Amino acid sequence: MRSILLFITFFIMMFIDFSFANFSPFTLFGIEVYFVPKLVFMMLLLVSIYFGLSYGMFFSIVFGILLDIYIGTVYGIHLFGFVAFIIFMHTAFRVFYRDQVGLFFVVIVNTFLFDFFIYGIYKLINFTNLPVFDYIALRGIPSLLLNALLYIPLLFIVLVLRKIRKNVFVKQL
Repeated sequence: MRSILLFITFFIMMFIDFSFANFSPFTLFGIEVYFVPKLVFMMLLLVSIYFGLSYGMFFSIVFGILLDIYIGTVYGIHLFGFVAFIIFMHTAFRVFYRDQVGLFFVVIVNTFLFDFFIYGIYKLINFTNLPVFDYIALRGIPSLLLNALLYIPLLFIVLVLRKIRKNVFVKQL
């Protein structure tokens, strides 16, 4: 039951990520600023911590393939990025003790690094011509702030899903 609800929640987060593209970019003071949520990625990081590495790896492979197929620009970039950052998150978070503030900073920094990883790959293959400073100022920092705001409800959703029983057919004692 928990896996089914996790799968449905990931689809909802993916839908929210894609539907936010209708509102971005915003024009502030005559400059286009991009706010890009990474709810699927942040949820993958939280699932790998709260549910275990196997859950995180499974959902990162499934949703990495789905995102690569749906976006269709560079196949494998999300799949590789999700798996690599899940392993990095799981390794890096062992250093910290499991407090909420440390988790918040690690997830937000990983989200920024993942977004920068995608930008770097696109820049490497000449898919984008946006300079690094413009990327950081007009997309990186605004997306970082948006993801920091969206982290709180996402953490609440993951914690609620964690309390759901694995199997609905198990008798309560």
